[in-house]
Amino acid sequence: MNEPGRPEADEAAPPAPPSAGALLAQARGIAGLTVEDVASQLKLAPRQVVAIERDDFANLPGRTFVRGFVRNYARLVKLDVDDVLAALPGDGHAPAPERTLASAAGRSIGEMPRESRPRSGVARWAIPLLLAAIVGVAAFYEFARPPAAERGTATKAESALTAPPVAAPADPAPAMRPDEPATAPATGQATELPNPVAGTAAAPSPGAASAPALPVAQDAAGERSAAARSQLRFAFRGQSWIEVRDRSGSAVMSITGSAGSTRELEVAPPVDVVIGNAAVVDAAWRGRAVDLAPHTRQNVARIRLE
Repeated sequence: MNEPGRPEADEAAPPAPPSAGALLAQARGIAGLTVEDVASQLKLAPRQVVAIERDDFANLPGRTFVRGFVRNYARLVKLDVDDVLAALPGDGHAPAPERTLASAAGRSIGEMPRESRPRSGVARWAIPLLLAAIVGVAAFYEFARPPAAERGTATKAESALTAPPVAAPADPAPAMRPDEPATAPATGQATELPNPVAGTAAAPSPGAASAPALPVAQDAAGERSAAARSQLRFAFRGQSWIEVRDRSGSAVMSITGSAGSTRELEVAPPVDVVIGNAAVVDAAWRGRAVDLAPHTRQNVARIRLE
């Protein structure tokens, strides 16, 4: 006999309906397509196609992007889009949307993708502190010692002040006439002697000569600071997705861009960049355009920037 209070309906519970990933994987097999075929036609990475079929949404971008990927996949394998979207897990199982990235003009374009691996607290603070220390040491070194141009100018000015004046060659004295006083030539020479001294006193001071050297030190410190963190810029001429990982392997950018939008990011090199639908994306690193063509395969570019 059954225990009192235990429902007998548990033994006849209907099987759970297939998930969205299972439906898509089954339809792909029927259509005779490989994972690489689907990734190439949907402009996705093969690992993203595998994650969709396994319902592994933790390794995919935000919920909005996941629904877009699933919708395009269902159309490709001739499935009903609404039925597949209805099979997606609810909000309690979907990846939590994160804060969006702002463009250079201050506009946002959708959800910030979820990072595939969490960043530890030590790595989050160690890199900014290390960069700040490098910039501080470089600036102190440049401003603590006088520039070489200033030291050389000061030495030349001191030599000019201590050197004896060189008298200009005197003009031949005219023949003395009987009616001229004998002291006239001496008086004329005495009035000409201070001229070289006056010319020496008019030499520029060391401070005035060394004034242009300050911007040189400031430019050197600015170049060291810019080398520590470099700017990465993307301009979209069509819809594409981009993933950027820093030297520790953590994803610092994972977005989908639309036509006419731009994205900028300051990150310490080296960085690994993956760009889907690379033909409609213009990339620039440290102010110079990056040629994506040699690094593009099946319209997905993979490149490391040093």
